[in-house]
This record gives sequence, structure tokens and C-alpha cells, in this order.
Amino acid sequence: MKNIRFIVAVMFLPLLMVAQDGKKTNFGIKFSGFVRNDVIYNSRQVVAARGENDFILAPEPVVLDKDRKDINAVPNYNIVSFTSRIRGKITGPEAFGAKTSGLIEADFLGSTGLSKFDLRLRHAIIKLDWSKAHVLVGQYWHPMFVTDCFPKTVSFGAGITFNPFARNPQIRYTYNFTKEFSVATSILSQGQYRSKGNPFSQQNSGIPESNIHLQYKSDLIVVGVQFDYQVLRPRLVSDSNYVTKTTVSSKSYLGYLKLKLKPIRLSLYGIYGQNNDNMVMMGGYSIKNRIYSKEEINKNIVEYIPHNTATVWADFETTGKKIKLGLFLGYSQNMGASDSIVVDSYTGRWGDVNALMRIAPRVVYISNTIKVGFELEYSAADYAEQKLDEKGVPLVGSDIGGISKYGKITNYTTANNIKFIFSMAYIY
Repeated sequence: MKNIRFIVAVMFLPLLMVAQDGKKTNFGIKFSGFVRNDVIYNSRQVVAARGENDFILAPEPVVLDKDRKDINAVPNYNIVSFTSRIRGKITGPEAFGAKTSGLIEADFLGSTGLSKFDLRLRHAIIKLDWSKAHVLVGQYWHPMFVTDCFPKTVSFGAGITFNPFARNPQIRYTYNFTKEFSVATSILSQGQYRSKGNPFSQQNSGIPESNIHLQYKSDLIVVGVQFDYQVLRPRLVSDSNYVTKTTVSSKSYLGYLKLKLKPIRLSLYGIYGQNNDNMVMMGGYSIKNRIYSKEEINKNIVEYIPHNTATVWADFETTGKKIKLGLFLGYSQNMGASDSIVVDSYTGRWGDVNALMRIAPRVVYISNTIKVGFELEYSAADYAEQKLDEKGVPLVGSDIGGISKYGKITNYTTANNIKFIFSMAYIY
């Protein structure tokens, strides 16, 4: 009975919000979203976030069987609908002298591969707007996912693995010096998108992730730079059951440019960063290979060092209202660590990959509320070649092959995938 009352209350909430002091207002909640269906074909097995091969990250590596045939060279296809989305924009009366608004949004991807098709919270924010400043509180895009400059790919994920992709609980303050120039500062925690290894390593550091963002935005151009800083505490206790307070800090620098010309829109983005695996990008850390004290050895206490990654992408799209042609280009390079590491101690994403690359042309047709997209995507990943013993088992430790003592890839085999996607969405 209580559940029924709750559902009825939610259904009539917009009507209740329409009236204030018996007078009609514009306050309330406005629903929107889309129903989307994707048909996907891949020429080989792929690393995918949900296991349905729609949310694709990279090709699987070349793995040979006893006949020297590639186990992962198996095509696959699927038809999925779980990227369909519902959104509610909320408006209300002023508070603290500011205009107030809110946003709540969900889809059906689930929080993990085990919960796919379940309803998943995407955004849940409260926003206060003054004349020159605004405050955003809640779960929203990570500041490094720039909503004014991101790829318009047909494939779900907006250039994922090359463009940062994460939604984080945060507090963001933005101040507009002029109509065009603004600065935003944010503190964040990790929500659904977390660092590899200990999923609570960022929270356990006791230090919020921080970001500063400078932006110039006009009708013709959007340009900006950011600096991001975070601290991880990978472990609370060592293997010998001693408390360890060792942390690993990381810094990321990025810049972007968007030109809004009449026949075409051009977006460029570059980032040099560390430990960005929580944003589904190449990045992570290793144990530093140095001389440890006797006490550190006895307690199994180690020092960590982040790996460096350079990523760039470009996205081109025509500005027609009914037909849009586009092209996405992305590249990520593993730059290794600044000091010697224990080679097989890496924690993160794609520490065994020299580079990731993607080329994806597309065409999109729009007719009123229906959007139909076609995209052909070629992607490649350069996986380190491991040394095998006489029984064909990969060697580990100092004998691992393909990775230098600085975490750089010395020799590799490239895995390639060709993806075709047909997508139809009903936008409401």
C-alpha cells in the first residue's frame, strides 16, 4: 500500500508543483529523453563495458591457440535498446537570491555488467544561478567531459577511451567574468566510475579530487584549458597486515577548441594525464622499483608511481538540419612512468598497450523526432608481446616481455576491429 501511495505521489508531483499560493506558475518538472535501438556488428571480440558489445572500449588482443590461430578473431553482432533514456528538468522558486533548477536522468545500462538492463542513475543535480555565478551540487559529468566540446559519434559513449567519460558526485562553482569568459572550480568524489584496483582508493585518501577550468565561449568559438588533481590510497594494510599510508597523486592537463562555422563544426581535444582509468581511459600506476628500507621490506610497504598518457581526438560534423556527415579520429599513447617500476605490478587500464587508435566516419538522418545514424568504426590496439616458457605459459616478474622497466611497450602485436552500427532513436 505504501508503494502505491508513493507512485501516485510521484505521478502527481508535476501537478502539485504547478500551483503556488493558488496561482499558476511555470514551476514544475518537464520530461524528455529518447527511445534508442542499436544494431551492431564487430569483426572480432572486443573489450566492452557491459558485455553486450555496444559500449565498446577496444579490440581484444591477439591470442593464439595450439594451431597458431587467433582465438579472438571471431565476429559478433547484437541488437540492444538499453541506452534509451528518460530525463526530468525541474524549475522552482528563487532561493538565496538565485534562480533554482534541478535535473534527474536515468537509462537502463545498469551500474555494472551484472546489472545491465537495470535502471541506472546518470545525473542528479541541484543548480543555483545568480547574475554572474552559479553553483552545481550533485552527480553530473566530470569536468573533463566538456559538454561544450565532445564527439558526436553514432556509437554510444561519445568517443569513449579517448574522451573522458564519467559522471561524478561533485560541488562546482562557476564565475562569469564577462559574457564570454568564465572560471569553474570543482571538488569531486568517484561514483559509478572508479579507479581500478581498490574501488574506494580515492575516498580513502581523504582528499577530494579537484579541478579548475578556464573557458572562453562565443557564437563562433569555444576554447578552454583545465588542470585536474587527485590522490589515491591503494591499500589500507600491506600483505603483512601492517597499516600503510602510502598514496599516489596524479595530475592531468587538457585543452580543447571548438569552431562553429556555417558548413561544418570542428572540435579538437588533447590531454596529458595520469590515473585517468576511472574515466574509462588509458591510465594507472605501478609499484616503484627502488631500494626499500629493512622495515619497509618486513612490512611489505611499497611506493607507487603513476604512468603518463597522451591522448588527442578530433571530430568533424556538417551542420545540416536533415543530414549530418561526420568523422571522428582518436589516438592514445602510453608514455610510461617517470622512474623505474616493478613491471608486473601495474594497476589500471591498458598498461600493456602501446597505443589505441580509432577512425569512425558517420552519416546521420533527421526527420522531426526520428534520428537514424550509420557509422563505420575502425579501431586498433597495440598489445605487448609476452614471453612464454617451454609450456606456452606467460612469464611474469622481471621475465615479462614487451614492457620496459619504465612501463613503455617495447614490442607489440596490433589487434584490429571493424565495427558497423545502425542506430534509430525516437527523441521526445
